[in-house]
Amino acid sequence: MKISIITVCFNNEKTILDTLNSVLNQTYKNIEHIIVDGKSKDKTKFFLKKYPFKNKKIYFLKKKGVYNAINYGIKKATGDIIHILHADDIYQSTKTISDVINKIKQRKEKIFISDIVFFKDNNYSSINRFYSAQHFTPNKLNYGVMPPHPGMFVKKEIYKKFLYNDNFKIAGDFDFFLRTLFINKIKFFYLNLISIRMRTGGISTKNLNSYIISTFEILKSYKINNINSNLFNSLSRIPSKIFQLFFFEKDKANRYFKLKISNFYKSNVYYDFFIKKKLDNLDFNKNFILSAMNLAFLSFYSTGVIKKKKYLINWPDGIFSKTISDLNIKIPGREIIRSLKIPKIIKKITVIGNLSYKSKLFLENLYKMKIKNIKLPYGNIDLILKNFKYKTSKNELIFTTLPTPKQELVAHYIANKNKEFKIICIGGSIAIASGDEKEVPKYLARLEFLWRLRYETRRRIFRLIISFIYYIKGKYLNKTLKNLKIIYEY
Repeated sequence: MKISIITVCFNNEKTILDTLNSVLNQTYKNIEHIIVDGKSKDKTKFFLKKYPFKNKKIYFLKKKGVYNAINYGIKKATGDIIHILHADDIYQSTKTISDVINKIKQRKEKIFISDIVFFKDNNYSSINRFYSAQHFTPNKLNYGVMPPHPGMFVKKEIYKKFLYNDNFKIAGDFDFFLRTLFINKIKFFYLNLISIRMRTGGISTKNLNSYIISTFEILKSYKINNINSNLFNSLSRIPSKIFQLFFFEKDKANRYFKLKISNFYKSNVYYDFFIKKKLDNLDFNKNFILSAMNLAFLSFYSTGVIKKKKYLINWPDGIFSKTISDLNIKIPGREIIRSLKIPKIIKKITVIGNLSYKSKLFLENLYKMKIKNIKLPYGNIDLILKNFKYKTSKNELIFTTLPTPKQELVAHYIANKNKEFKIICIGGSIAIASGDEKEVPKYLARLEFLWRLRYETRRRIFRLIISFIYYIKGKYLNKTLKNLKIIYEY
């Protein structure tokens, strides 16, 4: 079954890459992406021309309104199912289209509705509204209540008969629902899934004025469709919208959210850090250096010791990562060691830095392969790298167990000297995972750096003070840690 995704855009350079990335990473392959651009004057057209999706159709038309452009896209569509994906929305996961098609295949209905969530700015997991289609009935259209339009999937035969009324600015979707579900009683089915993440501030939710316009357009739709209604009825939808702001489970809404970042996205958007919330999908076919986003990392980044690299990936590791990102989570390094899924292409693991015999046996038992250990001299980074030469292999994974920033500098040194590299800067986490070092109690999980002061206390306190001073300078004085652009992969 083929699906046509229609995206209408105009001057959407700030959001269109998110939308294109979302389609590009869908696991379902029989997709046609139709993009209708109103002759944008910003970078939107540039991004569209570089968009690497194979089955795409891009049209540049004079701007005549959103619904006129959607209708144009519908007429060009060749899919069995049509979905409207706005230029500031993204799919709930990489499997959304696959999940939808699997449900639709089993049904005879013509229109399919689903839930959507709203997120704030660029923080995809910061849900501030849950718009469900679960309890929708056509009779509710009498009161201005409709299912979420971005969550609607329609068989092409319906769109052939019912296009959008392009005389509307905002309520063309309401008018479509009124004509199909209420007047003509087209059969619909609730899919019981979240399909779309919608950025707050779209055309229909932008401000009070948009609600006023939509209210009077709903009245207009009643009138032209000979429905007896009034202003009070159309305003009845407001309590349901308020309900959507408060009564939902954020964790449940985020449970199946999965966002993958494509090379197309990364190469076209400026960013300081690329942070992965989940590390179960590391791509071992590509070069990477993976490092913890914590106090030490941020402090040495602010001084320029650690530098931004296109292959650098971070994971959130404690309270200081929260100060520059929107991820209020901590992924301990020891959990990465324990849960890391190493693919068959990896034939060799090398640990650069300290590794006890107990830790070596632990890793060999965990990963079912021999572990090579390369010791490094104690001292500053110049001494460490003075006689250090290492040639990597394509099927090798490297762990570095030095403190930050030495381990990142060693990793970057290896990256600069080799074409192939896959490096995880893991610090002392192997020692904790193996039991060489006692694990931090749960009540100190977010303050692990304090727990570790029990060992080598003087050196660690000195290093903590230096890191904190650098962090304060970067955050509040030279402001290198202010207004950073972060992209996330969930």
